[in-house]
Amino acid sequence: MTPLTLSQIVEYIRSEVGPDAVSEVVLEGHTPWIRIAPEHFRRVMQMLREHPQMSFDYLQLVTGVDWGDRFDVVYHIYSMSLGHKIALKVAIERNSPRIPTVCDLWPAADWHEREQYDLMGIVFEGHPDLRRILCPEDWEGHPLRKDYVQPIEYHGISNVRQIRDEWYPKPDEDAKAIIQKPPSKSTS
Repeated sequence: MTPLTLSQIVEYIRSEVGPDAVSEVVLEGHTPWIRIAPEHFRRVMQMLREHPQMSFDYLQLVTGVDWGDRFDVVYHIYSMSLGHKIALKVAIERNSPRIPTVCDLWPAADWHEREQYDLMGIVFEGHPDLRRILCPEDWEGHPLRKDYVQPIEYHGISNVRQIRDEWYPKPDEDAKAIIQKPPSKSTS
């Protein structure tokens, strides 16, 4: 059986799912990618995994991108048997970032989705164990969001530290943080 080329994969998705299933296509460069409409996401992912001429059997990465007005969830998948790769981007609402899980298609998605849930606040509907993976359970906010405000302290532990003559986090690196430099010691 001859594997489909990336161009043929895009055309197959459009013919099987609908012309609006794929809205953007970039097949040149190191990582070719396509943008999938959120309402067709789950069906497209299942097709890419199960179709013998596509056979994307390896999920490499799931990540989230905060654009300020929306999130993109990006999936990097690879076919070990056919040797092709592609990234899929799905735009989701920023105010209610929800997308179906793909844990049943690629078990590796379990930890990838938990990481994006923890750091970006993206809810993967149907995930078997969606909980924080890096931050403590009682952590407030999602550290990779653009509107995240780093806390000054956590359970009484200061988050402000001095390294040489610099104070971190620096106000110019995190303009949202409210940091007050301690008063300098007088030498009188």
